[in-house]
Amino acid sequence: MTTSEKYRSDLLIEVIAERLQFDRISEALPGSVYPPYLLVTIGLFIEYGVFDVYNFVVSGKSSFLSQPNSLAIPAMTIIGVIGLKYIHDSYADAVVNLGIEEENIDIDETIRNEFEGLVSFRLRLLGYVATLLAFYAFSVFVITISELIEISGIGLVLYAQLVDFPLIIVPVLYELGISYLAIHINVPRRIVKADFGLFYYDPENLGGFKPVGQLLKRSYYLYTIILLLWFLQSHTPVLLADFLMSPYPPPGPVFQLALSGVWAVGVLTIAYSMYRTHSIMKQKKDTKLRELKRELKTAVKDPYDATLTNIEDREQYEEAQEMISHVKNTQTYPTTFTMWSQIFLSVLLPQALNMVVQLPS
Repeated sequence: MTTSEKYRSDLLIEVIAERLQFDRISEALPGSVYPPYLLVTIGLFIEYGVFDVYNFVVSGKSSFLSQPNSLAIPAMTIIGVIGLKYIHDSYADAVVNLGIEEENIDIDETIRNEFEGLVSFRLRLLGYVATLLAFYAFSVFVITISELIEISGIGLVLYAQLVDFPLIIVPVLYELGISYLAIHINVPRRIVKADFGLFYYDPENLGGFKPVGQLLKRSYYLYTIILLLWFLQSHTPVLLADFLMSPYPPPGPVFQLALSGVWAVGVLTIAYSMYRTHSIMKQKKDTKLRELKRELKTAVKDPYDATLTNIEDREQYEEAQEMISHVKNTQTYPTTFTMWSQIFLSVLLPQALNMVVQLPS
């Protein structure tokens, strides 16, 4: 096991792929494809490339060929499984880059162990089961199975309800959601407890926290992309009513409220994580500057006498001045101006679209 792997969780979709023998299929193929990618690709192809096309050609049922917006769900799943792997790999790398395994960093073993995985497997498994039960309750009591069969046909409904959703779509999107929350809520708290220092010689002047900033930013991008796809899946028939006819009712006020609520959660979480990370970095920087100022005072006879002859220890004075320069250049946010601009646009876009569709035509 590598150092990074120690801090990376086994994903639900990885466990499912292994249980379904997709790891063996991957080993038999050239290039050793990541098993969950195989599972997701094959599973979605069977639903949308076989059952869905059959429904349209033979049965005349609803299909992505007549309702392209239905492709938002497989798109969300594909982006989700790629995003999941990225989030957990990047989290493990970011933890290692912060220096958790370095000998000169004194971290209590209990605190170090808290960094092993974003969320405990048991909690993720319980949440997955609860999400699956909620999904089936929605299918049975809100949409109803009979309406689903009428719209999509019994073959597609059975495959989707028994294979695609429980084994692919739900575990991917659920775990992506809980991983996102863990990144933005748990990770800053763990960093505070571990009391990591800043790397003041960082050539990018981000104190060595750039991997953390990249993780926060890109996980929010993933969140925004999934939210936009959800918006398109439900609103495209309304926006393109002259060209598309959906068998499902248009999204009502409750859906609009839910979309706004999910958007608000994303905004609040990234604001929280960025603020907590900023607080950590600023506190470390301010503390270091105070220490260096004390060193400067000990290098001179009189701290309030600005003359060259007042400096007693020239070497200590120059070293302190050089270090002060490095510390002052260190930013107190793990992001650049460009990154902030991208985050700002990502924050505005989903809710702007949601508000536009609610305007009277």
